[in-house]
Amino acid sequence: MAIPSHSETLRAVAAAHLVELCTKFPLGYTPELVWRGYRVTAGLAYYRKGVIGLSSRVLREEQAVLDTLTHEYAHLLAVARHGNRAAGHGPAWQQAMADLGQEAKVRHNYEVERNVPRQTVVYTCKKCGAHINRSRRLPRRRKYMHAACGGEIRLLKIERITSSEADA
Repeated sequence: MAIPSHSETLRAVAAAHLVELCTKFPLGYTPELVWRGYRVTAGLAYYRKGVIGLSSRVLREEQAVLDTLTHEYAHLLAVARHGNRAAGHGPAWQQAMADLGQEAKVRHNYEVERNVPRQTVVYTCKKCGAHINRSRRLPRRRKYMHAACGGEIRLLKIERITSSEADA
């Protein structure tokens, strides 16, 4: 018999906790639990679909899974009790969190995977020759002025960053 992986264990914990929440605080339906590759968001509640999305990247510990699932279930509970006007983190959601025995905390502080820059876009000022480095290209067909001297800036080059450079 194979030993369950860490992610399988967390999925089982989430499924059991969802059954517990549905039993104690029924919604009139059982939400579907889906695991997504969210990089920064721990979870999302999809009101109209009756789905709770949990991050397979952010949620690495059992307590984080339990807290996030409770948070998202509170969203569905608030909407089930008060309609679509209860969407968000307002009083209806805060009451649902209190009923579920949790602090009404809006943001998590879990370690997340931030975007790494893939390029450096270099602009040059036609007047003073200064170089301006950005991570994204400015929208085209517009004129941009250098804040320091008032000269027009133009795209000079786009430098691709390899994954080994980004890690350094």
